[in-house]
Formats: sequence, C-alpha cells, structure tokens
Amino acid sequence: MSSNDPVLAEEPRRGRPRDPARDEAIIDATIDLLVLEGYDRLSMEGVATAAGVGKATVYRRWGSKAELVIDAMATLKPAIDTIDSGSLDGDLELMIASSCSPHTQRLAQVMVSVCSALPREPELLEAFKTRFTEPRIARITAMLERARSRDELGPEVDVAMAASLVPSLMLQRALMTGQPAGLAYAQKVVGTVLLPVLGRPPRNLSTPTTDADTENPS
Repeated sequence: MSSNDPVLAEEPRRGRPRDPARDEAIIDATIDLLVLEGYDRLSMEGVATAAGVGKATVYRRWGSKAELVIDAMATLKPAIDTIDSGSLDGDLELMIASSCSPHTQRLAQVMVSVCSALPREPELLEAFKTRFTEPRIARITAMLERARSRDELGPEVDVAMAASLVPSLMLQRALMTGQPAGLAYAQKVVGTVLLPVLGRPPRNLSTPTTDADTENPS
C-alpha cells in the first residue's frame, strides 16, 4: 500500500496519550507559584521546573501563560452551582460558607496575584469576568430572585446591585490585605451591609470562633 492510499490518509495519528498526573503537577505548580511569586514573575519555564516536567511538556498543553493560569484558576472554582435552601436565611448561610471554603480562599489568593496584570492581559481579563466574577454574581442574583418570588424581598430591592456586593467586597478585602477575606469578614459584610440593602435590619451573624479560625481558615 502506498503512502498516498486514502485509507492510510484517513487513519488518525496516534501519539502518546496525555498523562493526567503531569497535568495535575503542572496545575498545582502554577497555583503555588502564583501565590508565592505573582503573575508577573510566573514563567512557563519556572512552572516546568517546579512540576518536574520538561518545558516542552507545558507548551504542548498550553500555548500561553494566560491560558495556563486560566485553567489553573478554573480548578479552584467552588463546586456549588446553585444556592437554594428554600429560605433567604438558609441561602445566606450557604453563601457565606461557599465564600470561605478552602477552594474559594485559595482562588482568592490567586486572584490577588493576577489582578495587577488584568489591564494589560485582555485574554486573562475576559476569562476573569466570564468564568469567575460573572457566574458568581449570577448565582447570587438567582438566589435573591428566588427569595423575591417567595415574598421574602420587596419589589423595591435592587437585586443586581445587592448580588455584586459580597463578591466585590470580599475581593476588595483580599486586594487590600493580600490575604483572602475570612469567615468573620464575610459574616460582617452580609449582616451589616447586604441585609440593609435587602430591606432587612442589620444583625450579627458571627459565630464564636478564634481570630485565627475566622480570618485564615485552613
């Protein structure tokens, strides 16, 4: 059979299958380096060294640093797709817990490291909005709209503005301090800022935990 045989031409090329363990090592190294060194100092070569793989292995999987960082951040997204306990109070508790989960805290650390690069990295900025910020606000918006449908919120409440408050203030806190906002801060934001915006009296949502537990949960 000649090399021009159509049967041969239609056969798919067979290459070495991707090793999931290498992918995981590269992603883990990327996250660690982002937190330790920041986006600007991150390099594909540095990631390869930290992951114990060749530079070519990284470039075969990701064409740019921005692509790699976006995929690394995606692994830290919370697993909660919806917040729906059946009541607004229950939903607020779930939202606070989700905002302070270990995955979300780690994602906040990574977000802090990439924020300075967003104005000059359009690809990263777009992914930051469409894959992280906007979906999170959409989940909270849906939660508040369900509360309105149960007559727990009045028609005068600006749901869109309210939905953006907690993510915005949590990220702002992380940017100002260099550390993810902890449980105590999330409870304070919801209890003293979000509830009044929702037309409800402010209240103390804190639980009796130590400062170390609330500000830097493990």
